[in-house]
Amino acid sequence: MFLQKLLGDVSKQQFSAEYLHRLPFAQASTAGEFSSWASWELLGRLLERHADAMVVRQGARWSGELPANLHQAHQLCDEGWTILVRHAEQHDHQLKNIAESFQADFHAPVNIHLYVTPAGTHGFSWHYDAEDVFIVQTTGRKEYSLRKNTVNPWPLVETIPADMRYERELMPMMRVELRAGDWLYIPCGYWHKADALPDDEAAISLAIGVMAPSAIDLLEFLRPRLLSSLLWRQRLPTLGDASPEGGKDVDRQLQDVCAMLADELARILRNEHLPQQFLEWQRQRPAAASVDPLPETPEC
Repeated sequence: MFLQKLLGDVSKQQFSAEYLHRLPFAQASTAGEFSSWASWELLGRLLERHADAMVVRQGARWSGELPANLHQAHQLCDEGWTILVRHAEQHDHQLKNIAESFQADFHAPVNIHLYVTPAGTHGFSWHYDAEDVFIVQTTGRKEYSLRKNTVNPWPLVETIPADMRYERELMPMMRVELRAGDWLYIPCGYWHKADALPDDEAAISLAIGVMAPSAIDLLEFLRPRLLSSLLWRQRLPTLGDASPEGGKDVDRQLQDVCAMLADELARILRNEHLPQQFLEWQRQRPAAASVDPLPETPEC
């Protein structure tokens, strides 16, 4: 429901076919309904409910005591610090409804972050995420700089290094300015950096992170099914000196086993019923599982 409202005249099916996981996409004014939902008042409520907050400025993390109320948040913002609340949907009914709507559209874990960034500053430097991120601007203006990721394409949470090596990226840059009521889709893995423009008010936005299934999830799906296979339960050749040839022929024996298992795995993957079985398994998984969609340090 909420995704289609953001897309306006573009259908969800068209968006998925042409942009999802592929290209950034932005729309002006179609997110106006969201504008009243992300505000200073919401930030105050979330902080009072002890939501997961983070404070950053120009890529550096605040080392002091985290704000516990709106007054303290205003003080930090006056000093140029960005206030971020992660998993905000766990503490607000309206945001929970948005998260559940996105879960229904993508059947994937979803969480929502709230950002309040002082005008003329940025909270985080260049980075990319393992998730698809929908940015909804509710107050103020932000300029997003974007670049396709050729340094570490198709990242998973487990494969994102501490040093993302942005300096190695060669792809051209694109920019988009978001005003209140505008929104931006950032595909998983795309480099991005957000600068709040020098206005009279702070830039407030929602980041809706969607952790879409990846091909590696097929292995998780297959593992319990492989347990019923005699081939996959067989013991491997003895790897130590007690092997029949004193360990001299283990390499060849393992090559033979790997070839046999590869054939068996290929047979399983070509089963015409496997895609439907995987879909049913995926739909039964708890899509609302709590996943931190962004790295510990870099964020939107």
